[in-house]
Amino acid sequence: MEYARSIVDTLSSPNYDGRGYYNNGERRSAEFLSKEYDKIGLKSFGDQYFQEFRLTANSIKGDIRLAINGKTLTPGTDCLIDPSAPTYKDNSKIIYLKKEELLNIDQFKRKIPALANRFVVVDQTLLKDEKPEVKRQMHELMLFLKFSREIRLNGVIEVVEKLTSTASQYTALRPHVVVLKGKLSKKMSKIELSIENVFDENYQSQNVIGYVEGQVKDSFVVIVGHYDHLGRMGDDIYFPGANDNASGIAMILSLAKELAQGEQPKYSVVFICFGAEEIGLVGSKYYSENPFFPLSNIKFLLNLDILGTGDDGIQVVNGSVHKDDFNRLVEINKEKDLLKEVKRRGKACISDHCFFSEQGVPSFYIYTLGGASHYHDVYDHAENLTLREYNDLFLLLKEFIVSE
Repeated sequence: MEYARSIVDTLSSPNYDGRGYYNNGERRSAEFLSKEYDKIGLKSFGDQYFQEFRLTANSIKGDIRLAINGKTLTPGTDCLIDPSAPTYKDNSKIIYLKKEELLNIDQFKRKIPALANRFVVVDQTLLKDEKPEVKRQMHELMLFLKFSREIRLNGVIEVVEKLTSTASQYTALRPHVVVLKGKLSKKMSKIELSIENVFDENYQSQNVIGYVEGQVKDSFVVIVGHYDHLGRMGDDIYFPGANDNASGIAMILSLAKELAQGEQPKYSVVFICFGAEEIGLVGSKYYSENPFFPLSNIKFLLNLDILGTGDDGIQVVNGSVHKDDFNRLVEINKEKDLLKEVKRRGKACISDHCFFSEQGVPSFYIYTLGGASHYHDVYDHAENLTLREYNDLFLLLKEFIVSE
């Protein structure tokens, strides 16, 4: 627990700038992990633990100034700047889209001429009770408003009930501001916005890869998770990412220490901390296409992401796909009286196991349930994590790995 706490505290501290692309927090985090691998005594597949790859990344830097109707909003707690935003420094009038204009494509098209030289307001809270297909339609609408060259729009204001950020490989044509519903006046008429972006068209990221040699050297159990997060939004705001996914990295390093210093496992155990997950599963996709050994040699893969709580047990994605392995996990948990519940879920291509699973590698994606619910926001700090079930989950995963 002490070691896990130290890893979560370190990776989620301001020193690593949210493990994103601005200020190279992501790269410096990887260097820290490489040193931990070396201390633990993991072997490398070459002369270093890194597998380097390139990607594009857009970030917001410097000072952020946002005021609506003269009222200044606080970045991070009142509002977010979408990471795809370009540089913008100007004032603009505001126009609203009514609910029927959001739901009806023909009504929306008739509204387009009126959007010229304005910021348009898309109030997502009007649609909170709509069906999933409507939510997907709204996603497409937001992409159109940000990237389309067919409209002469200044920018987009999205109204939401909870602030959740992301990362972007692209620079949009116009800025996208996300604002909490309760932070707005009843009628917005004017926005003042000053932001500056930096676009890196050739950012070097890396996966951090090491292994413990097993009795059977060419068969592998693979433990993975992503170390990157959302980085900074300007100079003053950063996203700590304690639960997502400093907690998963702490578990990977804890398991690596245990297996490197204990009895030699039956199969070689590989530990991969992926870069560039938050920006589109880039690191795991790259490794799956450029593996250090044939993917067919993987006996099982565990993807560990968001492990900081566990009050209500764990969720196992692909649990209903690999039923025998899931039942083995359940039996270990029951026999040792560890977690409250081990829940089963079907396929979901939403994390770093995806590209391995799609190529036939038996894989689980495991995350904890209950407790702190901060996600992709400025509140995901280490002190908000109980790590209440960390030790029990550690024991469950270790036993699952060595019993493979």
